[in-house]
Amino acid sequence: MRGARPWLLALLLGLVGCSSTGQPEMTFPALAVPAGTKEFSVDDVTVTLEEATLAIGPVYFCASASGSATLCETALGEIRAVTRVDGLLAEAQAIGAFRGFTGDIRSASYDYGIHWYLTEKQPAPAPEAPAGHSAHIEGTATRGAASVRFVADVDVVAPFQGQRAVPTTKAEGTVDEDTEQVEVRFDVASWLSGVDWHAALDAGEDPHAIAPGSRDHDAIVIDMVSVRPPTFVFVAAGAR
Repeated sequence: MRGARPWLLALLLGLVGCSSTGQPEMTFPALAVPAGTKEFSVDDVTVTLEEATLAIGPVYFCASASGSATLCETALGEIRAVTRVDGLLAEAQAIGAFRGFTGDIRSASYDYGIHWYLTEKQPAPAPEAPAGHSAHIEGTATRGAASVRFVADVDVVAPFQGQRAVPTTKAEGTVDEDTEQVEVRFDVASWLSGVDWHAALDAGEDPHAIAPGSRDHDAIVIDMVSVRPPTFVFVAAGAR
């Protein structure tokens, strides 16, 4: 089965059942909503994106302010699917469904298409991960008359076996009978702001490769995980 394993959802929901007073079960659509930014500037360098695909999921939502390294103390639900998303498409894209219970969300944890279960010796990409990576990004950086193509293959991997790639991040929202959908909003362009584009232009390499282990790759990962992570928005019916 793709995405999170079936026993994990059962355990998550079992935790809720043990600690709750019987909240109603909820299921509603989950959507990825990219900003769709195709061009941006960093100092005097203009960056144009031509491709930006990434894998999102699975995602777990917690009632506590910060989840543990493995499971939330009080789990409210999950998006089980792992989905490949077009980060340059400025419209909502289906990424499965939220399945869980009513209650207040305070944090989330998730993978970018690469999981590291306790039963596995090393991280493994889901089939939806682009070419086995969390994200694949291509484009051109231009400074005056000089330009260079670049290709970035980004791996966002859990720091330890049994953890998720993003062990915990702030997420505020309420799931109740009026909740219509949850949106995962992000901007791929913002994740590239820490790349040393001057060095890329001066390297004389075309295309310029941003690969795991490089300084620029690590800067992208930091943005994806902690500086500019996705936001999770729970939308009530009639709120639009």
